Amino acid sequence: MDQSVSDQSTRRGVQSVDVGGRLLTELCEFKYPVRLKELAEASDMAAAKAHRYITSLVRIGLAEQDERTGLYSLGPLALRLGLIAIERNDIIGKSGVVLRKLCTEVQTSGHLAIWGERGPVLIRNEHGGPPIISSMGIGAVMPLVRSATGRVYLCYMPRSSTRAIVEQELALTEMNESDVEPIINETRARGFARVVGSVVLGLEAIAFPVFNFDGSLACSLSLVTTNRGSFGDESPAVKLMALAVEELNRNWGAVPKP
Repeated sequence: MDQSVSDQSTRRGVQSVDVGGRLLTELCEFKYPVRLKELAEASDMAAAKAHRYITSLVRIGLAEQDERTGLYSLGPLALRLGLIAIERNDIIGKSGVVLRKLCTEVQTSGHLAIWGERGPVLIRNEHGGPPIISSMGIGAVMPLVRSATGRVYLCYMPRSSTRAIVEQELALTEMNESDVEPIINETRARGFARVVGSVVLGLEAIAFPVFNFDGSLACSLSLVTTNRGSFGDESPAVKLMALAVEELNRNWGAVPKP
């Protein structure tokens, strides 16, 4: 084959990926399942062209279409790619190893969360004992003010990133803005967050921050239990987790921002 023809074919192939990438990018931007017309307009392409590409994306699992409504959203392969990319981030992978060990030693369940568009998102669950059944599955977004995981992010994320989410949460609770600062101060003073029954009745949780090289928050690790009083400040579980996360941060070379 002539080299110039081969180069042109390669360029066409790359352009096709670019077009599909535009559709995927817009699917990420929409916060809800979307109609083909809206997706095509946002991607700046004709509806017929968008339909051809989205059909291929659905076929391979990068997008999906609701059979009842006809609306499009990201598919299972997109979720899988995202989770694998997160897992292969070195500090996330190391944190997952630490979480698994902690859950085994404490014989309870735990979660790893990262920051998402709507708040901290659970991306990993571990069980070191009988699984604790709750609504907090993979992909669950944790409240900032009421959950231990959320309070870690409330404390260590920039206020500009959390302000709007906090306002939305407060509007749905009996809490107000004057309650937020004491939560932040208490979490920072302890170095970890603890809640009892504020998200799931009868569930006690603690969460610790894990930091990046630049001092920003990389993720959070949490343990949960139904055994009331297991996570007091001087409890063996809290001391064990504090030492494990401190070692993780130290070995990673991470120092929290003041």
